[in-house]
Amino acid sequence: MCELLALNFNYEITPSLSFKGFRNRGSNNPHGWGIAFYPDKSCQVIKEPLKAGESTLSSFIQTYPEIKSNIVLAHVRFNSVGEPDYQNTHPFQRELNGHEYVFAHNGTLFGYEDEFLNHKYQPVGTTDSEAVFCHLLNLINDEEIQLDNNEGFNWLWRELRTINDYGNFNCIMSDGVHLFCYYDENAYNGLSYLHRKAPYGTVNLLDEDFEVNLKNEKNPYQKGYIIASHPLTDEEWKSFKPGQLKVFKNGQTIFSK
Repeated sequence: MCELLALNFNYEITPSLSFKGFRNRGSNNPHGWGIAFYPDKSCQVIKEPLKAGESTLSSFIQTYPEIKSNIVLAHVRFNSVGEPDYQNTHPFQRELNGHEYVFAHNGTLFGYEDEFLNHKYQPVGTTDSEAVFCHLLNLINDEEIQLDNNEGFNWLWRELRTINDYGNFNCIMSDGVHLFCYYDENAYNGLSYLHRKAPYGTVNLLDEDFEVNLKNEKNPYQKGYIIASHPLTDEEWKSFKPGQLKVFKNGQTIFSK
């Protein structure tokens, strides 16, 4: 099944360690990988319909020091129907009101077509994930929702719970300012988070014999959150509660419900 990764920090970070661990999850999700980050107010999305571990590009990215961002989203894909292709590879990207939104989803939804596919934003591909993303953007646009306060965050939580009624639904989304992470109300697959802050010590990846001393790698003032379908390291990860939405900004949790 697909897996998700997201990071939000108070300083720009290079996602090399987290992406290195996450890239290994592509062995069970061989049909695509993608990463999105914000080098400035714009968003850069890089993705391929290939197994991450067999991609020269993903290997390059895990060590490339010029990928720096406060917000990073990534996805590895398992496709149960049809051939892998670019149009159905996550994350998906759209502009709305001067913000570049990106979105990735884990799970399967059914019977959504009549509700989600009749408005301004339309999917390019054939996935339920992109259809849901477009649906959310249509609602934000039509209802003039401001996703920068508790009223907007509560609105988003209610809409995500409504979407969850169509099936299994974990998602990560960003507008370049906030990181939105939602966990399926029936606890499908998994979603965990880690608060990483000083004092830093030695960290081991769970899927690879790799150890790094973060004290030598990190700015001591750097702090933030890493979100993944399943823990990537031997640090103290915590699980989301079923049906929970968390909103992160500048390395802090600013909303949780």
